[in-house]
Amino acid sequence: MNATNPRVEAIRQQMHTEFEELLQLIDQHIATRDQQVLYQIPTQDEWTITESLAHIVEFMTYWSNEIAKLVEHPGQNFGRTKEDTNRIRAIEEHSHDALNQMRIALPDSYGYMDDILKHLKDSDLEIPGYHVRFKEQTVGWFIKEFLTDHLENHIVQLREALALLK
Repeated sequence: MNATNPRVEAIRQQMHTEFEELLQLIDQHIATRDQQVLYQIPTQDEWTITESLAHIVEFMTYWSNEIAKLVEHPGQNFGRTKEDTNRIRAIEEHSHDALNQMRIALPDSYGYMDDILKHLKDSDLEIPGYHVRFKEQTVGWFIKEFLTDHLENHIVQLREALALLK
């Protein structure tokens, strides 16, 4: 752990652990399924497995960029809502990609995110920004909400979808 920025390093370690868990889930439980199952809706108002994976690829890059912008310009408006057309389009455009395409895209997205995180200082975590839904929050709060907790929640969602699609 980096002694200079231990809070940032703890975030990076958490993201690394969650990302490894995601890859293990894909390799051991998703890739072993009939590929048609990956495109089926597990329950009403839930995403397919491929939609969830497409979203994970997209959000790691998107939120990393937003965090970098906020560190560069403290106090600015930040982020988007679930209704954002670019977010929806990214999911729709990749919701029918083959699993191996997504498996290849995930490390690139994760690497991009980690590169941004590793350049943060602990003091950057206190920089404020304004989100339309969550109002004024800090970079640290945004990272927890939109990266660490977000990835963890989608891993749970994927596990639940797999259980329902047996």
